[in-house]
Amino acid sequence: MSPSYLKDLLMRGKEVQFDFGANRYVLKGHLYSSTTEFAFGRKYGEKVSSSYFDEFFYYRRVDGYSPSEMLQRVSSSCISIC
Repeated sequence: MSPSYLKDLLMRGKEVQFDFGANRYVLKGHLYSSTTEFAFGRKYGEKVSSSYFDEFFYYRRVDGYSPSEMLQRVSSSCISIC
């Protein structure tokens, strides 16, 4: 999944879920009047947030991987868009 496509989905209020290893991860965008905050983490665990997409997508890490690294390693059949 390309970063631009993912950002477009999150900016439109979609939620992206995918399986990586033995866990399910969630990516969300929260639109506020002055900023957009992105959340990433295990579906039933703690979320990591950032207000900048590039920082969030490439540098934030959960379980040792960033969202971009995880999405490069998973099959498209493991990704669901809600």
